[in-house]
Amino acid sequence: MRVYGVQFNPIWEEKQENFNYIRQALEKEEVEKNSLIILPETFATGFSLNTGITTDSEPSLTKSFVSDLAVNHRSWVAGGMIEKVNRQSFNRFICYSPKGENVIEYDKIHLITSLEEDKAHSAGKKCKVCDVGPFTMCPTICYDLRFPELYRQGTRMGANLFVVIACWPEVRIQHWMTLLQARAIENQAFVIGLNRTGKEPKNIYNGNSVIFDPKGKVIDHLGSKAGILKGQVKVDEVENWRKQFPAQKHKREELFLPDIN
Repeated sequence: MRVYGVQFNPIWEEKQENFNYIRQALEKEEVEKNSLIILPETFATGFSLNTGITTDSEPSLTKSFVSDLAVNHRSWVAGGMIEKVNRQSFNRFICYSPKGENVIEYDKIHLITSLEEDKAHSAGKKCKVCDVGPFTMCPTICYDLRFPELYRQGTRMGANLFVVIACWPEVRIQHWMTLLQARAIENQAFVIGLNRTGKEPKNIYNGNSVIFDPKGKVIDHLGSKAGILKGQVKVDEVENWRKQFPAQKHKREELFLPDIN
């Protein structure tokens, strides 16, 4: 399956302009049918905590955009948005199929309190997986990356592909690269990290979107400028490596998670 990740600088709280940028960026690519297109965390607005703006006209506005993009490119499309449910706002990962159907919604579990995200958003409570082409994908969002337990749970649920969408700041970008590679190696899975670029009131972002294979090898890596992350991910690479080096079978989870059953 081909991967196309749109790394860019979202215009602050301007949804239609960001939608237009994404459309134009992908029109320049010959996107293969049944590929996976990935957009950053809160791609429509930037990392704004003004839920009056981020949830305005939602969920139909952003979800319709993602659904249409999926149909137009006959591919899976994943990205992040803010959605209000019963007066609570969630930092949400959404993914649509090539038919324009919603296949998963995952709410960010770990909110970054140092940026006061917990004052604007409610935390998710469930790790989730879904089928994306030949893969079982586990979605995660930004600060989630620092918590390996979430990725272990995804692996237990059958994940062989992790997608991390983010607004990860430049000041901690080394952590981003190291943690993404670690999640790939320890779970013997593909890990795709899709970050953004540019400046916002409280942060500077320098991209560094990357695809790691199940052994932790870089498939593609972008620098600090806007661009399209590209790569080929093959499910048999995960299966073959897990058979060749069966670390997943050697986990002693009964020692650390006695109530797992």
